[in-house]
Amino acid sequence: MEAVLLQALSEHRRADVRAAVCAVETARLPVPAGRFRALAETALRMVVEEVLAASGRALLAVADGYLSGYEDTVRQRLAVEGIGVLPREDRAVLTLVMLLSVAVPRSEGRVLPQTLWTQGIPVSREHLKQSSVADGVVDAALSRLMGADLVRRSAGSGVVLGPQFLRLTPAVQTALFEQLVLLAEPTGALAESIRRRRAQTTSCTQGREELEAR
Repeated sequence: MEAVLLQALSEHRRADVRAAVCAVETARLPVPAGRFRALAETALRMVVEEVLAASGRALLAVADGYLSGYEDTVRQRLAVEGIGVLPREDRAVLTLVMLLSVAVPRSEGRVLPQTLWTQGIPVSREHLKQSSVADGVVDAALSRLMGADLVRRSAGSGVVLGPQFLRLTPAVQTALFEQLVLLAEPTGALAESIRRRRAQTTSCTQGREELEAR
């Protein structure tokens, strides 16, 4: 598919597309559009999107730049197959960081909704160890999560979410935050609205599937 997409372009413009694809696939932070012609020009950016899509990836607009991430349906399939799924201990510690760094501060108005996940409130190891997760598990999990760029040390003594969270599609970000709300405040008004909307969505999907089956 990539060869077909690039075939109509000159050699120079094909090189521009390939350079942009490599950049968004490998960069730790958003790639400014001005650094690559294929990100700055709409027509070439569409080719970048299609080249990424050929391998199940999507171009993501993040802050003032671009990164790539798994397309939603591909991500779901990988999760079902157990590919890239974190161990239970790592998931527990990562959830704590997400709650304490992003979800709770956002609910308290200390973090704005449009703030990047990586710009949350730093969480100290001591705070994480006040949970029911064993201290040794917290330390070991944090080490692995940092190695995977899922958590990083902040300028101070705490930790925040790492740059891999910049590679989440908008749909994944929404789903993650909703899960955190359901976990942190399951009886709150926002949690109730989330459950109600999800129930309506499920009902509509089932109704559509029943009509298609007839």
